[in-house]
Amino acid sequence: MTTEPRDYEILEIPDFRLAHGSTLRPARLAYKTYGSLNAERSNAIVYPTWYSGRHWDNEWLIGPGMALDPERYFIIIPNMFGNGLSSSPSNTPAPTTAAGSRTSPCWTTSTPSTHWSPNTSASNGSPW
Repeated sequence: MTTEPRDYEILEIPDFRLAHGSTLRPARLAYKTYGSLNAERSNAIVYPTWYSGRHWDNEWLIGPGMALDPERYFIIIPNMFGNGLSSSPSNTPAPTTAAGSRTSPCWTTSTPSTHWSPNTSASNGSPW
């Protein structure tokens, strides 16, 4: 079996509380960056993926002279929770309740609809 090299990083958050009250232990946010962060830290652009998208699906807008020019900007593409690279039903145990028990053996019955809020708040603990 051939394993392709991983071209992204993982931000691991030990206890990530979701809006509905459950906690992912740990939550993993996959992301890829392009370009360099300037000294003032003023050139960052966060361009998240969509519900089933992955960072490489956004690359068509990234390049010299393009809308997202890595020679001008530091572009961060976080992969949404549930897309298979970040924490997802296929690679993460079900969230736990405040009492510490698993909400369900299956994310699809225990987790409400995914929305942007957890994905963007997870980025607040980022290394950039």
